[in-house]
Amino acid sequence: MEKRALLAALLSAVVLVVWYAMFGPAEKRRSGEEPTQVNAVETATPQPVAADEKTPTEATPAEVTPATQAAEAQTVEVHGAGIRALVDTRGGVLRSIVLEGYDDAKGAPLELVREGSVAPLTMAATGPWNEGIYTLEGADGKTVIRWSDGQGNWVEKRLSASGGKYGLNVEVRGGGRPVADGVVVASAIGGAVEQQKGGFARSGAVVAIGGKVKRIDPAKVKGVDTIGGAEFAGMEDQYFLLVLLPDRPLTEARIGAGPGVVAVGSGGEVAGTLYCGPKEHATLVGYGRGLEGTISFGLFGFLSVIFLAAMRWIYSAVGNWGVAIVVLTAAIRLLLFPLTHKSTVAMRKMQALQPKMKAIQERYKEKAKRDPQVRQRMNQEVMQLYKQEGVNPMGGCLPTLVQLPILWGLYTMFAYAIELRHAPFMLWIHDLSAKDPTYITPILMTVSMVVQQKMAPQAGDPSQRRMFMLLPFVFGFMFMNFPSGLVLYWLVNNLLTIGQQAATERLLRTRPAA
Repeated sequence: MEKRALLAALLSAVVLVVWYAMFGPAEKRRSGEEPTQVNAVETATPQPVAADEKTPTEATPAEVTPATQAAEAQTVEVHGAGIRALVDTRGGVLRSIVLEGYDDAKGAPLELVREGSVAPLTMAATGPWNEGIYTLEGADGKTVIRWSDGQGNWVEKRLSASGGKYGLNVEVRGGGRPVADGVVVASAIGGAVEQQKGGFARSGAVVAIGGKVKRIDPAKVKGVDTIGGAEFAGMEDQYFLLVLLPDRPLTEARIGAGPGVVAVGSGGEVAGTLYCGPKEHATLVGYGRGLEGTISFGLFGFLSVIFLAAMRWIYSAVGNWGVAIVVLTAAIRLLLFPLTHKSTVAMRKMQALQPKMKAIQERYKEKAKRDPQVRQRMNQEVMQLYKQEGVNPMGGCLPTLVQLPILWGLYTMFAYAIELRHAPFMLWIHDLSAKDPTYITPILMTVSMVVQQKMAPQAGDPSQRRMFMLLPFVFGFMFMNFPSGLVLYWLVNNLLTIGQQAATERLLRTRPAA
């Protein structure tokens, strides 16, 4: 029973790791290529909400405004907390969005939206409002741009600092054809997706419905996927977000053919906060609406959040994220020592009972195959042996199963914490979020797992033991392209487990009665 449960626990861990490695959202860009540019979310103005209202394409005399276009294009910067955006009056777009405090793979300031891309707040369909030159003015601390052809087609956009970190206040209104066509708010993230993220890299659309985050790959949508009542909608990659948080839930969020994510508001306009920033847990929690759910911490995410807070606290004292990983892993292993010790003691007791168990099985071997009653008597005798020797057949497995949520919470935290992005450790490890370029740490991790397996109590039949000895090489192969911070955690965890096993063996030798 214990062998099967322990085997099931180990295989469950392997299945989870393999799933992330093989079936997690992968990079669409090959090594050496320039990052895929990400255009931003579209905002289509909604259909009428009352029967007596005109449709968006109907230009009543009140809706027809004089032609409003400037002679020359100009640009103006809009500054927010941690963000710098460049507004271009040609097309009325946010031509560039730069995050302060973050660098790209080449060490340059990170641009979520780059110059030359289809930038946020462009119109969804081709039309003169996309090429025309908007007038520029300021009002109440806002940057206001307007365009009109004097024939009922008009657009007005207002931008200002939101007061929130990495946020901009945006308002988009229009009439005539632009209303029917929609306004782009986010269709991708340019410059943030980097090379070599193993099985953890992801990019695509992200929408919140009823407090739950839904991820969609626009490339896999046939036609248009329409989602109603979204709390926010936009694009993401492994570490960054470009999403619209509307003041009111969106009438629709459209994803698929076209420029990307289309946000449809109510009342003929879309207004809210455009979040353009990192997946910092504390920052996302501050925005509310479940925005922190875009961090892929998984089933045991609440544990990941606790471990992340602890690691940040350790970093504040040591000043190195790699050292913080080592200290956090050591602290957790120390807390888990009683469970690990109990598991090892129980497995040693089971190992000592193996000869007696085999004797019982040999005595019933032939008859037990043919007669269920004989097989039942054999099982009863084995259970009586457990009782006489004071051994719980599940004693070695249950402590291991209790630790699995903790180990998985750590695993996902190290894989997705933006704090490790571009964070150096020492020697050849210059980025804890990228793979080890020398493969030294994956090799050491594999060796440590082999040593750990050899030190563990050898229970079970030879075929099972051989399978267990293959696991280190399976893990080592998968971890070759995983972030070096994750590999460092696994390596340190293995070394500390080896030390704990050695300490338990010494305790058993000095106190055999216990």
